[in-house]
Amino acid sequence: MSLSGLRFGDPSLPATTAADPTLGRQPGGRPLGFYTGAPPRTQLTQVNVTPNVNALGVVQQPTLIVPPTTQNRFVTLTAPLLAFAILVSSEASFNPFSSYTLPPGLPYEISLPGNEQLFAVTTSPVFVPLQIQIAPAIASDTERRLGPG
Repeated sequence: MSLSGLRFGDPSLPATTAADPTLGRQPGGRPLGFYTGAPPRTQLTQVNVTPNVNALGVVQQPTLIVPPTTQNRFVTLTAPLLAFAILVSSEASFNPFSSYTLPPGLPYEISLPGNEQLFAVTTSPVFVPLQIQIAPAIASDTERRLGPG
């Protein structure tokens, strides 16, 4: 399109700014919320964390506290004020010596990339409630489907 065909100040032409991308959106990109009809939302949950060892001395499977999703997320974990610890790890093959111990009563925030999950166990002999807040990290104004779909 030549400049001779443009009329400056014409309200029928879309306005542009210096921040607008010159090549348009990324390939396959859609505005946030395009696939669901609503923007991403914060999830508030409470999960009962499994004891590391049961009353018979058998090691238990860790509790999945944050399931994997394609979006990047900020996860805030709040453990209750107890003398027992809650241990967090990103692997299902849980090793209490290489996991993170949550501070009791204080919110702890973790940044999770897409498709990563979190597991937890407690040193308590009974189930312990863990408060979880999961907020999507909105890093751009577009989203893309990963894989077939």
